[in-house]
Amino acid sequence: MWKGIDVSDNQGRIDWKKVKEAGCQFAVLRSVRRSGRPDRQFGANVSGCRENGIPFEVYKYTYAAVPSQAVEEAEQVAGLLAEYGLSCRVWWDVEDRSLKGLGEGVLTGLIRSAQNTLEGEGLEFGVYTGLDFYESGFFRASAIDCPYWIARYPSSAYYEFGQEPPAETFRPKIGEELAAWQYTGKGRIGGIEGNVDLDVCYAPFWETGREEGTIWCFSIADVWTEALARTAAAVYPACKVHRAEILDAGGIEIWVVSAADVWTRAQAEEAGRRFGALGIAGVVHNIRVLA
Repeated sequence: MWKGIDVSDNQGRIDWKKVKEAGCQFAVLRSVRRSGRPDRQFGANVSGCRENGIPFEVYKYTYAAVPSQAVEEAEQVAGLLAEYGLSCRVWWDVEDRSLKGLGEGVLTGLIRSAQNTLEGEGLEFGVYTGLDFYESGFFRASAIDCPYWIARYPSSAYYEFGQEPPAETFRPKIGEELAAWQYTGKGRIGGIEGNVDLDVCYAPFWETGREEGTIWCFSIADVWTEALARTAAAVYPACKVHRAEILDAGGIEIWVVSAADVWTRAQAEEAGRRFGALGIAGVVHNIRVLA
C-alpha cells in the first residue's frame, strides 16, 4: 500500500519538497478545468513532482452530458499531456450531480467515449467516483474495463498525513479492480496550507522494481556540456535540461535535453512515438538526474 494526495489549484502554490519530506509516495493532479483551460497550478505541480521524484497521474472532473462533450474533454486532457511530454493515466472523475439524471446507459456511454478517446491517444484510463455514486447505479461499472479509484470517508475528523489510514474494514468494496481509495477530504500535510485529499494506492502506477531516484526520459539532445544543452533546449522551450547518469549506457554522465520525464520505459517510448509523429527524433534513456 502506498500513500499519496490528489490536488488542484484549490490547494494554491504547493511546496513539493515539504510534501516529499512528509512521506508522500504519489500524487494525482487536476489537469483541465471546466473551461477547457489547464488547472492554474498544473505546470507548477508537474515541475514540483518531477523535481522531487514524486510519481504522478492526472484527473479530469467531467461535466459532459453528450458524447461530443466527453470526446472534447478527453481531447483537452490529451493535448495538455502532450504539451508537457506526459504519458500517464487519466482518471475520469465521475461525480457531478448533473450526471445523475442522464440515465445509466447514457452515462456509461459517455464514460466509454472518453475512455476510447484517451486510449486512442495511447493513454491509460481509470474512473474516480464516490462509493455512493458507484452503488447508486448511475452508470454500469461492469461495462467499463478499467481500474477504479473510490472515495469513501469513514470519519469527519481531520487526518494528518503521518497517521494510519482508516481500518481496512472501511475500504470500499466494489465488483471491479480497486486501485486506490480516497479516505478523507480533510487531510493535512507539510507543504500545503489547508485541507487536501488523502489516498492510498494498492497497485503502484509507476514501474515495479524501478530503482529509487531514477526516471525514464525521451531525450532530443545528448551533449557533453551544459552550454550545448541549453542551446539545444532553446529550440524547444518546454524541454528540461539535466546533467544525468545514463544508466542504460553504462552509467556515463552527460547533459540531456529531455522532452519527457516519465516513470516507465513504456511511457517514454510512447512519448517518443508522439514526438516522432511531429518530426522530432530522440532517444529513450533510463537516467539518474545529477543536476
